[in-house]
Amino acid sequence: MAVAKATPDVDLEHVGPGTLAGRYLRRFWHPVHRAQDLPAGRAKPIKVLGEQFTLYRAQDGQPHLVDFRCPHRGVPLAIGWVEGDGIRCRYHGWRYDGAGRCVEQPGIDGPAPEVRVRTYPVREYVGLVFAYLGEGDPPPFKQYPDLDLPGVLVADPPEYFPCSFWNRLENDRAHVSWTHRSTATRLGHLHFLAQWREELEETPYGFVLKRSAPGQAPIKSHWHMPTTYQFAIRSRARGYEHLDLWDTKFAFTVPIDDEHFVAFDVTRTPLEGEAAAAYAVQRAAEQEAEAKVRWDLAEKILAGELAIEEIPDEVSHYNGFIIEDYVTQVGQGPIRDRTHERLGRNDVKPIFIRRLWRRELRALAAGQPLMDWQAPRQPLGRD
Repeated sequence: MAVAKATPDVDLEHVGPGTLAGRYLRRFWHPVHRAQDLPAGRAKPIKVLGEQFTLYRAQDGQPHLVDFRCPHRGVPLAIGWVEGDGIRCRYHGWRYDGAGRCVEQPGIDGPAPEVRVRTYPVREYVGLVFAYLGEGDPPPFKQYPDLDLPGVLVADPPEYFPCSFWNRLENDRAHVSWTHRSTATRLGHLHFLAQWREELEETPYGFVLKRSAPGQAPIKSHWHMPTTYQFAIRSRARGYEHLDLWDTKFAFTVPIDDEHFVAFDVTRTPLEGEAAAAYAVQRAAEQEAEAKVRWDLAEKILAGELAIEEIPDEVSHYNGFIIEDYVTQVGQGPIRDRTHERLGRNDVKPIFIRRLWRRELRALAAGQPLMDWQAPRQPLGRD
């Protein structure tokens, strides 16, 4: 039986500086950009957790993350030049080294080391650039044993959604047989239409999701706190769909601000040698090409100009799923009023994850110890 949702006592969705959820998220490393989209010598403006930054890759290939604006006259640094390990402002030529110190001010006698931009710890891993945006020393950087195994690693084109990151976090297994019914039917993947039940259990890294459905083998997936989802899925690349080839997929969800998020998906496919090289080419070509059109299709569906059942046949399984997720998650609205929800037996994941987050945020607000989430020491695998 469905039950009315009680008014929450913790703000889960606002992520800017000083907000409770924002303070919590700033205790973790987050991916902020796909590595291949940041060539050496280039700078880009980015927004994460409601704040703007300048991301650039130095001439030696090392990524750097610094303040968005030059402290001289407030011009965005990303429109300037990357020089060596630093960046020069386009407005008056002030140059900052890789440590953020102002080492050159044209027209002014000598450098001014007291002038500086803030720098943030960065780390490149599994095809993504990660950053720590909190105060003080960063926590140890987490690596994931399932992504460190041999195989093909592919970082897919980032997915930008104009809604709260919670619309993605609360996505559960029960939606699959309905949200993805059209694509699963169109491409003959009828096993997606099974009605799954979920059980969740807290772990030292977050929680494990155990799923079962009539006539289907039980499966497990994993949630790494605060916003990373790990699961196994049969490869959906064209030409590989009918093989017993399973990807390990990590979906990193990062709030851009209160009403937008970006999802960085990384998959490891257990192939090596020539087979791995061929698969990587196919997967990358497919993803990059379809990334240019999928958002147009999604917006037409939301506007009522196209039905999901009218998605062209040439759109792959992978991108059909993304379009269907987009229209349901974005369709919920940028920040939802959860006080009007009616939750039932199939809503175990959103109920569980909200309770977990509220517990941690209440502890943070009270100055009490938080859970020290740890990365697994061994691969979690498919089972």
